[in-house]
Amino acid sequence: MTTGAAPTRLDLVYATWCPHCVPLSLEKGRALAAKLHVPMRTLDIDVPAEERAADELVLAHGDWTADYLVPQAFLVFSDGRVEHLLTGIPGPVDGTRRAWDELLRRSTW
Repeated sequence: MTTGAAPTRLDLVYATWCPHCVPLSLEKGRALAAKLHVPMRTLDIDVPAEERAADELVLAHGDWTADYLVPQAFLVFSDGRVEHLLTGIPGPVDGTRRAWDELLRRSTW
């Protein structure tokens, strides 16, 4: 998936009230970051300073709508590229869990 650039950070856009985010996506995100040997940055959409960065990230690289879905996960690369990895699946949490499990299984950056 990359062109020689290495992953440098995993960004997770989330909300503390969202059951797809806490604890599920925080735990799965940490596992993916550990697997890739990169730090994970969390951006809470309900914290004004983090919301601005989250909105910019989702607008530029994610699944943007004015009321966008969370969680959304992004991988930042050493060449500055940002790859959107995941958006939470509406409905039961199991859909988002399956999406994370698939991402963890196929992550080979």
